[in-house]
Amino acid sequence: MQRIHRVVLIALLIAIGSERALARPLTPAENKLKVVTTLGVLADFARAVGGDRVEVEALADPREDPHFVQPRPTLMKRAREADLFVELGMGLELWAQKVVEGSGNPRIQPGEPARVVASTGVTALELPRELSREWGDVHPYGNPHVWLDPLNAKDLAANIARGLEAVDAPHAVEYEANLKRFQEQLDDALFGADLVKEVGGKMLTRVARQGRLSAWLAEKGLTGKLGGWLARAAPLAGRPVVTFHKSWVYFAERFGLTIPIEIEEKPGIPPSARRRDSVVELMQARKLRTVLHEVFYATDAAEYLAKETGAHAVVVPIDVGGEGGPKDYFQLVELWLAKLLESESAAPPAK
Repeated sequence: MQRIHRVVLIALLIAIGSERALARPLTPAENKLKVVTTLGVLADFARAVGGDRVEVEALADPREDPHFVQPRPTLMKRAREADLFVELGMGLELWAQKVVEGSGNPRIQPGEPARVVASTGVTALELPRELSREWGDVHPYGNPHVWLDPLNAKDLAANIARGLEAVDAPHAVEYEANLKRFQEQLDDALFGADLVKEVGGKMLTRVARQGRLSAWLAEKGLTGKLGGWLARAAPLAGRPVVTFHKSWVYFAERFGLTIPIEIEEKPGIPPSARRRDSVVELMQARKLRTVLHEVFYATDAAEYLAKETGAHAVVVPIDVGGEGGPKDYFQLVELWLAKLLESESAAPPAK
């Protein structure tokens, strides 16, 4: 009988140990949760929300196309000890699941609390009416570049906070406070601190998402109080900008730009000579000043357009990190605005 009790006790201890290994709670105060994200911006949001309780690293290099990261063994190794795995979702990082599978980490498999899809609940643009390979790399869940709109960044950070609270419930209040602080910083940066103080970030966010911020501010006599990124971007309102890829639709919608054409005729398919020439014709006819281009795409097409039209090729990152790159999301948005304002304020193309 005593031997049976011993066997049962050992079995219970093994079961408890397995459960603890799966949950891997943060017990010692000096330990940190290891958070692994696909993108640098998600890592930045995780640091903002997690504070001193997290150690965060991003898998993708900001200089490489986030659609096509190779699921290398080194990435699998980095995900192996993750307490929380954060991906954007929306079909952007199809490589992420291969990394997770190769990691052998049971905590971060699909459906587990430690697996966070940061775009959950974010309103997608460009949802396809039909799916066909003839249209190139079309995303069935809509355009995935949601983080280029600062209002969406608030939602991405909130989903990361929910993930941290799920795996480290004892510190949920702390994560919630950090999230609130980060979202308030985004409000101040986007709308200006004075306007946020007078009206409140939640109200401004609601009205902006409804697409009626300018009209609402005019109605309330608050137009002159608008500050932050939106005030800085005012000269860009209505300006047409050529882009290489469909990365910029969320940014354009938030800051009032228009995108009359992309250099890519179909997403993910390099432009043909015929396509480039048709873009040149449109740019010359409308005297467009700016070609907006991501750092990880070959710049030959943008340089050709700039040469043929006299426009400016603005090559910028869309992610945080990397040598000499923006250190956080705030610097990233500042960079986009500075480069666009510089290009659009230059003399119009002579050609």
